[in-house]
Amino acid sequence: MDAEFHPAMEAARRGDVERFTELLRQDPSLVTRRSSRSHPTLLQFLVLETLGAPTAPAMAKALIEAGADIHRPLVAAASIDNPVMVELLLDAGAEVDGDGRWSPLEEALYWGSKRSVQVLLARGASVKTLRAAAALGRMDVAKGCFRADGSLDVDAAGPVESPFEGWFAGPRAREPQEILDNAFVFACMYGQTEVASFLLDRGARIDSIPLGFDYAGTGLHYAAHEGQREMVEFLLKQGADPTVKDKKVHVTPAEWAVHGKHKEIQELLEREERRWAGSAP
Repeated sequence: MDAEFHPAMEAARRGDVERFTELLRQDPSLVTRRSSRSHPTLLQFLVLETLGAPTAPAMAKALIEAGADIHRPLVAAASIDNPVMVELLLDAGAEVDGDGRWSPLEEALYWGSKRSVQVLLARGASVKTLRAAAALGRMDVAKGCFRADGSLDVDAAGPVESPFEGWFAGPRAREPQEILDNAFVFACMYGQTEVASFLLDRGARIDSIPLGFDYAGTGLHYAAHEGQREMVEFLLKQGADPTVKDKKVHVTPAEWAVHGKHKEIQELLEREERRWAGSAP
């Protein structure tokens, strides 16, 4: 953040509530001023950089009471899996479904912030898109994204989105195939085999690397990284290719299992890689 925020940031890191609130009193503009780099506001810095600090809620309340924006910080708290701040911001009046295209729930689902997901759902967060339904195993919502003839209703399903605003804007974000494949990866990430099977039956591509992810991998990559053994086995039985490499670090699902520290899944996928290599012409 810009230099004028640094004393308050240091006070926050030390857990010095008295110094922090005194700095706000001396310069009230710190509450609403936006930084030109890194975290845009002091409250967003607080929810992201003081995770678990016992004094953080008191400092957050000081900012909120002084008029800090609470909506974008809710998304930030969801991303870092900071359920204490999620609760605090909701209690302060932050909109549980956000104030724009990308909701706090979808932010939490994207980053695997499972505690924040539970808090948001308990507080009434809406499951509005096919990707959210896929991640949460909400077959009722998933089925509602399709017309009677089996085709995808793009408006009901929602276009491909991500936390990185503007990355996936344009016609491809509304292509039914991209939406299907994106939701399929969310289902794999969260081990939702029923939804994954449903989406495959409606045209999702099992080895697709769809729009919407920074670390762009297949459903098998994400299932391996998240330790979803049942999903990994399901995908392999359905013919998923364990030799496909992701588009960012260029490794196979077995390597993603290594990163996720899931040794049994790693070994399973390495055996499958060897089997595929042996059957290659």
